Amino acid sequence: MSQKPRFVERRWIILAQDGRHVTMGRAAPPSEAEVEAAAVALAAQGLAGWLATLDGNYWSRRRVALAPVQMLGGGATLDWPTAITAFEAARQHALRPR
Repeated sequence: MSQKPRFVERRWIILAQDGRHVTMGRAAPPSEAEVEAAAVALAAQGLAGWLATLDGNYWSRRRVALAPVQMLGGGATLDWPTAITAFEAARQHALRPR
């Protein structure tokens, strides 16, 4: 018997260096205008970050996979591993029962 392929949810997010993040789309990637607006919003807060893909169920306790797609803002100060660590801490906090 062959196994049915498992569906993996993909969403596009804006991930700031400090781990803050927002979903930009699920069914399709965000438009250039949407990405530009997000970059402007980050810069207004003194932040930089990435447009990234997130594969997996955000609200599950299982691991998700992040991949950078496009850098937004001042890239000289960006550190992807640090951002992922901060993202995971923020995500785990959101998953805690209230």
